[in-house]
Amino acid sequence: MEHYYLCPKCRSKTLLTHCNTCGYEIQLINSIYRFCNDASVKLEGDKQYIGYDDIGENFEPEVTYWDANSTERYGVYAACGDLIAKKFGTKINILDLGAGLGTASIPLAKNGIYTIAVDISAVMLDTAAKRAKGLYNNLILAQMNAYDIMLPDNSMDIVVENAMIHLVNEPELVIKEISRVLKPGGKLIRFGSPGMPITKEESEQNKHCNAVLSDISDHYYNYLEGHNYQSTAFNVDYRTVLLQYFESPYNEIAEGFEEVFTDKMKFRLHRMKTGAHSDLQRTPKKLIDAAWKDTDNYAREKYGDDYAEIKGFSRYGAALDIYTVKK
Repeated sequence: MEHYYLCPKCRSKTLLTHCNTCGYEIQLINSIYRFCNDASVKLEGDKQYIGYDDIGENFEPEVTYWDANSTERYGVYAACGDLIAKKFGTKINILDLGAGLGTASIPLAKNGIYTIAVDISAVMLDTAAKRAKGLYNNLILAQMNAYDIMLPDNSMDIVVENAMIHLVNEPELVIKEISRVLKPGGKLIRFGSPGMPITKEESEQNKHCNAVLSDISDHYYNYLEGHNYQSTAFNVDYRTVLLQYFESPYNEIAEGFEEVFTDKMKFRLHRMKTGAHSDLQRTPKKLIDAAWKDTDNYAREKYGDDYAEIKGFSRYGAALDIYTVKK
């Protein structure tokens, strides 16, 4: 089956590599098809957005350090990908919008689904390519802007979107694009991790971790705010907009999946240390480093040198929130 895209130059329906109408060739660099060369972050004018070029691998710390040898471990994302394949079959086309490091795209492709992993950040997609290891001919990595998705109308069976829409200041324009590329009756799917019961002892452990982490985080952001820190965030109500274009969602649980996570402290500290938060994209690296040094000294004095080893405890499952495009 042939799969079509839109030509960035003339907007004709085109094959992946070149346009038969105008002759434009889609650049392929480091296994990524470049449908745009837009900046990773745009914070002025209309159609603003926050990409993650400056965050890169630091968005998922296990890629870079404590779980560096477990790149096949996708947890909730693998369970959700398996559930999609089970529920909708594998003879479908899926767009993973805001695909980042490929955490959702790779399990979908592994199930045999034709998956287009789209992100504005070439750095994130570079890492996704490394993680995929060239194993999946059905996984297409493409640099695109979510405001202007280079796919024909009614071409996708499913669009997967996980924590991307809050990174744009005009979510309705992106949601309209999602609905445009979906086939009639197509689905927008968001992955979830519903909490599961834990013991009283585990709950107390988690409360302690959260209290310490909250204290450390407050100190970190107080330092930043004392040095002219300006948060980068879009306060938009995209959930209300979603329901203008999609039916109310229903939920599907991945039966039999359960995961325990105890490294919340280490995970969040890593993101503070590296500035791997969307709200820090206007913050100079020099200020992030200074804030972390001050915060690390504070935490060591108050909680001991091994404070990063404080364990939390959470047990959760996997689920799909499924929105059907309105007729």
